Amino acid sequence: MLKTPVERAAGARRSGFRVWRAPLTVLMLLGLLVPSLHAAGEFERGDANTDGMVNIADGVTALEYLFVGGVGYCLDAMDTNDDGDVDISDPISLINYLFASGPVPPAPFGACGEDPTPDNLGCSSHAPCNLGDAIPGLTQEELDSFLHGRELMSHNFTVEEGVGPLFNATSCEACHSTPTVGGSAPTYRNFFLVAVGQPPMQSDPPGLPSFVLPSYNLNDGGMRPAMPTSASVGGQTVTAAQRNAPPMFGVGLFEFVSNSTIIGLSDPNDSNGDGISGRFNADGFGNIGRFGYKAQANFIEAFIRGAAFNQMGITTNPVEGNSGVVSYKYQVGAGFNVATIDQDGAPDPEVSVSDFADIIAFNRFLAPPPQKEFTTVVFQGQTRFHSLGCATCHVPELPSAVGPLAAYSDLLLHDMGPGLADGLSMSGGGAQFSTLVPDHLVTASEFRTQPLWGVRLSGPWLHDGRADTLHEAILLHGGEAQSSRDGYNALTPTEQQQVIEFLEAL
Repeated sequence: MLKTPVERAAGARRSGFRVWRAPLTVLMLLGLLVPSLHAAGEFERGDANTDGMVNIADGVTALEYLFVGGVGYCLDAMDTNDDGDVDISDPISLINYLFASGPVPPAPFGACGEDPTPDNLGCSSHAPCNLGDAIPGLTQEELDSFLHGRELMSHNFTVEEGVGPLFNATSCEACHSTPTVGGSAPTYRNFFLVAVGQPPMQSDPPGLPSFVLPSYNLNDGGMRPAMPTSASVGGQTVTAAQRNAPPMFGVGLFEFVSNSTIIGLSDPNDSNGDGISGRFNADGFGNIGRFGYKAQANFIEAFIRGAAFNQMGITTNPVEGNSGVVSYKYQVGAGFNVATIDQDGAPDPEVSVSDFADIIAFNRFLAPPPQKEFTTVVFQGQTRFHSLGCATCHVPELPSAVGPLAAYSDLLLHDMGPGLADGLSMSGGGAQFSTLVPDHLVTASEFRTQPLWGVRLSGPWLHDGRADTLHEAILLHGGEAQSSRDGYNALTPTEQQQVIEFLEAL
């Protein structure tokens, strides 16, 4: 049974956890033990369980908080009558409003907003109103872990703490800052992946722990690492490609999408003849990829352990151990249960297991962006999006163990054509066989379907940030998406704008 990062780090409690519990569960936060640097700025009064609705479940949540020791995410939201205290009068006020024509709760009610009344209550997380907050349904321990992990995402590591010797950034937020921690980044934060040799037998450049080319080197007199050339690697082919940091909002929830769901969506040989032949990436042992532009990792721990090591030179020990990584050598540079180490003088691991467990918790429980209101134009765009065939790959909803995820992705690899092909083949040896791919281990022109929830917030777009607008991103689609791209290009400007407004509402 799945365990929380906190449980695995501490080795104490061994009971399983559920991320999305029954609607009447307490879903709020005290926030006293672990203060947050990014406390929620907005909330909706009465929405005690932070599910985006105000109903009887919120009254039950408040009662559980008061009398059973429940979790409190946002005490300001729980203060239904806005008297500056959370007490029995709050659920009574809410129930009176809902069922006895009682007074409407004070602002902010009916929409997100800040508390107009000064008081001593706080709001540490209210995801329906704020980016970078937690999904509902966490235990207090899980929520405390999430909040501490959010702080650590913004921490700037120093050389004494272990940055380097090779690195591109000194904090997680440096590459995941737009529009807030957990987001993406402008193109100036792009980095290079570099591989030596021909796929699928590509290897790391000499002297580097992974495909990631670092910009800085604390050794060798501080000389910047140079891009290898064919001459410097014995005449072998050198393949380089840029990457723009992917947004992480909601992405950790893909851990809770079953292998059978992903397999069921795949059609590696295009058996239905629709021109779409998505396939999964895997390691040959049943571990199916979900994370990364090439779906090269299965669990969020592997994905972010690799980023910590490759981007900051920060070493870590395994938190959850053998976690089903699709292609570990591109992520961590070590086996499932092997620590990362370096020679920079700082003791390894440079982040404690408990702190890294909290970083994992932040990335695992980070809520998806809230959708915007669906106007008439947005609904028109939605219809065109489906008629163009975009939803064949950008599947609107995935079932998961934590409830349906409106991610608009099938988590599968698709050939995007020569214009977007990067020549890098990140397969762990078990990419799904396809009669349409000459060497089925090669994923040089394939990319995982990028989730579209919150896509308005993650520009620039595409894996390398080459598209400055969503319109440009659509027109750069090729390969399996060529037909949809051509259909979009044939629309009138007004019809195209409908599609864009639909995307911007997700």
